[in-house]
Parts: sequence; structure tokens; C-alpha cells
Amino acid sequence: MSENSPKDRSDRTPSEKPGRPKGRKPEGGVPNAEAENPAPDNYRDDTSRSAINKSEITNMDVHHHPQLEHKPKPWKEYLLEGLMIFLAVTMGFFAESLREHIANNEKEKEVVASLVRDLKKDTTTLNGLTDIYMPAHNRWVDSLDSYINTLPIHGNERKIAMAIFNATEWETYAPPEVALNNLKNSGTFNLIEKEKVKSEILNFNTGINQYIKYSEFVTGVEHCVDTASMAIVGRKLQRNVIEKLYINTAAKRFGFVDLKDIPDDARLKTYNKQVFANYFRKIEQADNLLNDMLGQYKRIRAAEVKLLKILKEEYNLRDE
Repeated sequence: MSENSPKDRSDRTPSEKPGRPKGRKPEGGVPNAEAENPAPDNYRDDTSRSAINKSEITNMDVHHHPQLEHKPKPWKEYLLEGLMIFLAVTMGFFAESLREHIANNEKEKEVVASLVRDLKKDTTTLNGLTDIYMPAHNRWVDSLDSYINTLPIHGNERKIAMAIFNATEWETYAPPEVALNNLKNSGTFNLIEKEKVKSEILNFNTGINQYIKYSEFVTGVEHCVDTASMAIVGRKLQRNVIEKLYINTAAKRFGFVDLKDIPDDARLKTYNKQVFANYFRKIEQADNLLNDMLGQYKRIRAAEVKLLKILKEEYNLRDE
């Protein structure tokens, strides 16, 4: 009977399949799983690499940090380190002080330059008040006195009205005390290191403060004169001429009016000589105070000239 006869095939157990050898049982009766289900090649390669890595980890050298022996330093080294730290801190302090000093010097120069500009501008204003305004004001007060006492009111309304407006044209001086107060209040006054300059600035500011107190009283008297003028010059004429005063102030610096600025039909509210005499006494009072102010203008101007001279000398400034 041939090998492939049906009988031979029937004698085989179901587990026995052609082409597959029977599995061997290891000792103990447990079938060999590897022999039954052999692992693929790539799995065996991974297992081999894992085993190699474990072996390398096991055999890896462990490096321990050496235990350094800390020996005490000599006292000279401690002294040298302390000296170096002290020098570093000291040099940093001096560097910061130098930087601050340089910055303060720059600010001081700016403050001085600003003060010089204000003083020059104020000196020009005072020159106009002392040399132009006050002489013209005094002439108009004298003219009004002459007109009232020598001319009839009728027929001379325009001339008398012109003298009244010019004799009561008040120029108010505004000193640079605002700039000086800002200089002190903002702390920049302390930036000025030259004691001679600081002392002269304080003296100048003292004179300014005295002028301000006195000028408040003078302003009150001027207001009384303006109020009294309403009894002589009508509202319409007042408005018309005051407008001309402002126009002339812008064009000619001081707001005196000419005869052409008075309307041809100008009329006064009263023609009573006594009313004019009483009114003129008020103008005389204001005139006396203004001439007293003239002395203060000159003192302030002299103080400004002195301060400007000191600033130029101390800071080597050139005339612009």
C-alpha cells in the first residue's frame, strides 16, 4: 500500500498534520512553546539588543565626585578679597557721583541761560518804562493840569479828553518773579553751586517781592482814578477811546492817543470846573505813587544789570 493511501491518512491523529513535525515535550511534560511557535527574526534581534544594553548598564562605570579637602585660606587672601570688594564699591560710588555731577552741571547751565534771557528781556521792559513811558506820563499829567486851569471846557472837549486818557494810561510792570519762584520751588535753585550767584539771585528776588507789595497799593489808587473818570467822560466816549488805546499799544508799545483818536463830536458829562479840580487831585495822588514806582523801576534795573554781570563773569558767558 502506498504512502498516500487513505488508510495511512486515517491512521493519523487530528493534531498531526502533514508537513509539520510533532512537538517535543520537554522534561516535566510542558510543551516547548518556542519550538511550537518560533519567534520571528526581528523579535529575536530586539531581545538580543536588550540583553546587550542591560549588560552594558550593568558594566557601566560609576564616576564619583572627588572629596576635595577645604583648607583654610591665609588671612592675607581674605584681606585681599575684602580690599577688592571695597575698591569695587567705592569706584562704583564715585562713578555714580561723577555722572550725577555732570548731569547737574548741564542742568545748571540751562537754568543760568534761561535766567539770563529773562533778565535781558526784563531789562528792556524797564528801559521802556523809565525812559519812555514815565516821562510821557508826567508830561500828560502836567498838560491836563494846564488845560483844566487855563482853558474853557466848552470848545476844548477833545483836547481835555485826550489829556485825561493819556494821564490815566497805566502801564503795569510784570517782573520775572515767576521765573525765580519756579527756579526755587522746583529744586533747581540748589543746582547753582556758586554761592555768589545764589546770594545775588536772592537779593534780586527780595527787591522784586517788595515791588509787588507796593504795586498792589498803587493799582488800587489807579482803579479809584478810573472810577472817578466816569463822572466826567461818558460811557460811549470811554469805549471808543479805550479801543484806540489798545490799538496804539500794539503798534507803538505804549497806548497814548492823539487828537485824531478823539471823535469830533466828543462831549463831556460835566462842565463844572470844581468837578475837574477834584478829579485832578486823584490823578495827582496816582502820579506821586507812579513816580515813586519810577525809583523802584530803576533799582530793579540796577539789580538786574548787576546780576547779569555776575552771571557772565562766573559762567564765562558772552554777549549775544
